[in-house]
Amino acid sequence: MSDRRVGHHERTGHHMSNTKAQAAPKALRNGMLLLIVVLAFVASYQIAGAANNGGDTVAGGGDTPGLIPALNGGASADGSSPACACCGNSGSGETVEGAAVVEGDVQRITVDASNGYNPNVIKLAAGIPAEITFGQGSGCMAQVLSKDFGFFEDLTAGPQTVRIEGNALQPGEYTFSCGMEMVFGTIIVE
Repeated sequence: MSDRRVGHHERTGHHMSNTKAQAAPKALRNGMLLLIVVLAFVASYQIAGAANNGGDTVAGGGDTPGLIPALNGGASADGSSPACACCGNSGSGETVEGAAVVEGDVQRITVDASNGYNPNVIKLAAGIPAEITFGQGSGCMAQVLSKDFGFFEDLTAGPQTVRIEGNALQPGEYTFSCGMEMVFGTIIVE
């Protein structure tokens, strides 16, 4: 009789460890779970978009690359801000106009960003530097941006003032929006 001991692999016939055999299905399961989460996230923005037919910044106008890309949705033809379905923000959707007040050599206006933009249509005089103070916001309204004037501000910590130099204020209509580009406002320069 032999004094040889029979190892686990010889007794069971298994030559692959259980760890390796279980790792592949676990990795596949985790990958599928990640894919489902990403698809659900993307789908929620598609649905939200379909439902809607900072420190001081000196803005000089022009395009600002790298800002958040546009999602489905947008401003209505009358310039009003639609409600933000992605965060439950119930912006009224009606046009609320406000004109900046000229104080010395600058024009100023404050915009409430707690529930949409109020006012959501801002009237500015051409050629005079402007300071627009956006109140604190959260959810969709946590940021404000304008690709037309090149500003992006985080409103979560409190009001932020955006300064637009006079040479950037040429007559015309310009837009600003929440960081998700789902709630819009208009700046009319006359």
